[in-house]
Amino acid sequence: MEIFLLKDLKGKGKKGDIVNLNDGYAKNFVIRQGIGRIVDSAVRSQLKSKAESDNYKRQCEIKDINEIIAKLKDIKIGISVKTGATGKLFGSITATELANELSKHNINIDKRLIDLKDAIKATGSYEIMVKFPYNLVGKFMLKVEAL
Repeated sequence: MEIFLLKDLKGKGKKGDIVNLNDGYAKNFVIRQGIGRIVDSAVRSQLKSKAESDNYKRQCEIKDINEIIAKLKDIKIGISVKTGATGKLFGSITATELANELSKHNINIDKRLIDLKDAIKATGSYEIMVKFPYNLVGKFMLKVEAL
């Protein structure tokens, strides 16, 4: 019997899965406990509409991310910091600081998306990568100057 799982069922499947179970086990335990429902046309249409809805949301998210990536290409951020005699910074530039600078340009990005391979501890120009969901990547330029 095909059962749509409403909750995780140990050893059989996770919530949202369609699994084949023995008739007795399905009727006497799974359905009675509210763990699953028999798969019928209503359940299939629900799954189809949910898949379409999820796909639409995903496409909207990708569109929004692509707009942010297009904005990032034109952004050049300049940060002035105290440095030592050799041009090295006292401390380093963090993803939080970069996210705050981007928010000044009306681009709100979570600091966890900013990919700093190495800490920025010297003056100069840097290309900073921003890794978005769905394997999308944006880049912007950072120029670190001494005060």
